[in-house]
Amino acid sequence: MILSPPRRLRWIIPQEAVDQIAGARDIANEMKGDIDLHILKHDNYGKGFIKTCKMSPDAYIQAALQLAHYKNQQKFCLTYESSMTRLFRGGRTETVRSCTSESCAFVRAITDKQPKVEVRQLMQAAISRHTDLFRESMCGKGIDRHLFCLYIVSKYLGRGVPLPPGGS
Repeated sequence: MILSPPRRLRWIIPQEAVDQIAGARDIANEMKGDIDLHILKHDNYGKGFIKTCKMSPDAYIQAALQLAHYKNQQKFCLTYESSMTRLFRGGRTETVRSCTSESCAFVRAITDKQPKVEVRQLMQAAISRHTDLFRESMCGKGIDRHLFCLYIVSKYLGRGVPLPPGGS
């Protein structure tokens, strides 16, 4: 089969859409000016060193993000990381919640200046928990998507279940 050569597509875009696109561009440019970005090159160690410590580099970074957020905001934040259920045909994403009781205990131990031995143990527990949650989500054992689907089905059936305060 011989394909015809590509041809340029000529779009007919209504003026209203052009105006909406221009407005969105202007808003994005305005928001762009409100971002503070500071880059610190860190080359003291990397994922190789973290692996020699028998830790997942991803889980290590998630714990570091929890610590950084807590130090900056003095509170924990319900965060998540996407995980692929790639073990399944047509796999989708699942959610890995990185703010766990283990990660909170680790962060509190650092901020409360607990002994290094205790901090190391709590860090290892936080990293192990995150690694376990990630592995479970990859194997289809996550709960976020399942609960979301149950919520959508309940809405479809007219039996909507209210989300807890702050839920979306």
